[in-house]
Amino acid sequence: MSDTSTVDALAAALVNAREAACLTQEDLAEKSGLSVRAIRNLETGHTARPRKQSLLLLAKALGLSPTEVARLLRTPRTENRPERPSWLLPAELPAAPVGRLVGRERTVTSLRAHLATRPARGHGRPAVVVGPPGAGKTSLVLEVAHGVRDLFPDGQVFVDLHPAATDPFTPDKLVRRILRSLGGVPAAENPEEARAQLRDTLSRRHVLVVLDNVDSEAQVRPLLVDDARSAVLVAARRELTALSGQVRHLIGALGARDAHQLLEDLVGTVRTRAELSAATSIVRSCGRLPLALHIAGLWLSARPHRTLHDLADRLVDERNRMPFLRVGDLSLQASVAACHQVLPAPVAASLRRLGAVRGDFGVDDVTGRAAPSRQLAVDLLDELLNRQVTYVSEVCGNGQVRYRLHDSVRLYVAHCCAGPADDGRPAGHVWLPRQTGRTQHRIQRLRHVT
Repeated sequence: MSDTSTVDALAAALVNAREAACLTQEDLAEKSGLSVRAIRNLETGHTARPRKQSLLLLAKALGLSPTEVARLLRTPRTENRPERPSWLLPAELPAAPVGRLVGRERTVTSLRAHLATRPARGHGRPAVVVGPPGAGKTSLVLEVAHGVRDLFPDGQVFVDLHPAATDPFTPDKLVRRILRSLGGVPAAENPEEARAQLRDTLSRRHVLVVLDNVDSEAQVRPLLVDDARSAVLVAARRELTALSGQVRHLIGALGARDAHQLLEDLVGTVRTRAELSAATSIVRSCGRLPLALHIAGLWLSARPHRTLHDLADRLVDERNRMPFLRVGDLSLQASVAACHQVLPAPVAASLRRLGAVRGDFGVDDVTGRAAPSRQLAVDLLDELLNRQVTYVSEVCGNGQVRYRLHDSVRLYVAHCCAGPADDGRPAGHVWLPRQTGRTQHRIQRLRHVT
């Protein structure tokens, strides 16, 4: 039987000694002759029975006195919990993406490195991936999670906070959901007691919690624990600005070369390069979004008798583009609709009025079209940027900022959702109602939201 009575306190003692010596894990590995992985396993408690010789090598490299060495060798564990059978540990991660994530390699490497490193003392830092609909946030976090799952032997929990056809998860509902997955004591009826239970559990175990489709900081905050052994990985639909300490990665459309490579990986090199102009047209119609390109690639792979020009011709007309980009249960329109439906009503109404605006636009372009004043236009653009509906396309020399709708969002609001009520204005015209009492009420709602 492995000696579990010395692991946790020993891990803390080693970290404290290394930090006091101002050494990184790499520095300590070089001085002691142990591998970085061996040191990491000792500091995270993954090594159940550390060898005495390894501890002596570390003590020498750290310059500990004989008294400190003796204390290190007999360090007791602050907790003594029995091992849970492996079949009771949660392993909830959906399947990893098939094939490589083109254009996301650096992000995957960076996120895995963060999750593999013990959090900064005093704060568990969540890893957050933010991006517009169709950017491949879920695939990215799953690729990262599968690469580090072995570092979290007490289980991996996965929660989709906005599953189809159900109400979104409230923070308290999420706390109970994760406690059920982790097992042990049933969740307390009192919400605050349940949160305390979850914090205690996450501080004692090595658990990876992956949250998909997060829409607010409040959904993540109950999982943050000081000096946590566990880690939190988040795919968010909007910026989580109030979430302090986060390690944030913003993703968007792929570069032109990566987008072509993704299509080529799915369709085949020979077939793609034989119709290079059609492939370029498909990439352009898909807005270089991974989800749209994946759907296009699957459509072509399932139809080897069809040419790339067949698909390119179908996607040229943007009025039919969004409904056509659907294969099985994959749908670009559904992805955008899920993000659109959680927008506050006045923000969604203003967004629909921008659907007919092509290319870049600034505050002056929005004023009088989607917002009645310049200040409200600034607030509206900040809100749309925060919710990953727009992005900054250019910052001019005079300091003016130019924005652009993400292409999938523009297509959706222009062709796939109901616009403002018809009042006789020309179809597709971007408009703002006159300053009536009804409009003033709408302005107040917008101020409240932004």
